[in-house]
Amino acid sequence: MDKATLIRRIHEERERLLQALEGLSPEEMTDVPVVGEWTVKDILAHLAVWQGRLITALFQLEQGRRPKDLELSPAEVDALNARIYREQKDRPLERVLADLHGTFQQLLRRLERFSDADLTQPGRFPGLAGPLWELIASETYEHDAEHRVDIERWRAARRGSPGG
Repeated sequence: MDKATLIRRIHEERERLLQALEGLSPEEMTDVPVVGEWTVKDILAHLAVWQGRLITALFQLEQGRRPKDLELSPAEVDALNARIYREQKDRPLERVLADLHGTFQQLLRRLERFSDADLTQPGRFPGLAGPLWELIASETYEHDAEHRVDIERWRAARRGSPGG
């Protein structure tokens, strides 16, 4: 996938995620579980942290270094997600939203530094077997879409329930 297409897809899915949040009150975003014990705020914090990790990995790749924790086992991902939740759950909604928007802007700036060849050539970077765009997709628009669907399902269920 070329850079222009990748960036377009990242923008489009982030817009869909933001649309899924429209009309939610701060209380709905912070007090009501959506997936397990995670609230909307917890989901957004999760996305911001993972994008921050991607930004760090892109910086390391750009420097010719192999990012640590590039490929985690499912158990390692679960443990990391649990740690992220514990570390982020008490942060104010305003800070989480600022992080979500800030990491998004940082990511877009970081992506500008990569060429189409950087993004599409398998094996171009140490520790990365496939093309870089696949890693970026999994931590941006695919990840946003996964959790957007969670939020949309939760909202639809609330609309269908008494008092929702």
